[in-house]
Amino acid sequence: MLTRVLDILYRGAGVLAGVFLVAIAVIVASQIVARLMGKIVPSADEFAGFCLAATSFLGLAFAFREGSHIRVTLFVHAARGWLRQVFLVVALAIAATIMGIFAWHTLKMVGQNLMRNEVTSGLIPMPLWLPQAGMAIGVLLFFIAILEDLVRALLGKSPVFTTGESDPRGSDNPAADTH
Repeated sequence: MLTRVLDILYRGAGVLAGVFLVAIAVIVASQIVARLMGKIVPSADEFAGFCLAATSFLGLAFAFREGSHIRVTLFVHAARGWLRQVFLVVALAIAATIMGIFAWHTLKMVGQNLMRNEVTSGLIPMPLWLPQAGMAIGVLLFFIAILEDLVRALLGKSPVFTTGESDPRGSDNPAADTH
């Protein structure tokens, strides 16, 4: 049940990442048209940058769950049985620790900017926490996705991210396990 709810959240964040990607294209296209007409779109570069950050971070958890992240799986795929599970647990524990620290500090930064009423420095000032929120939400969801797979691995189950990858050896693929 929890996995389904989280999958909906990850998929929703992935859709939002796509929306921000389209927004980048719209901003760039409008800036090109404006320049052809001798005009500018105020803060276009800044807003495109905000959209890029939102796209990048909101897509993390969805890409992780789909097995789309680039991972070095040399040791995991070379190992068999319990050693393979140990490698998975260690890798996921390290990733969860790093992303947990990153999520904590990112959420703290957004909260501080919200409390201080900080604004962007571009031609069109906007509350700084607003563009930072996409990053914070994306990092938090990525941390939760890694943590969920860590718990699955600790329980001896296959992490969900393995369903999107293929094992070069074939038969000993953890993705073949049911979850």
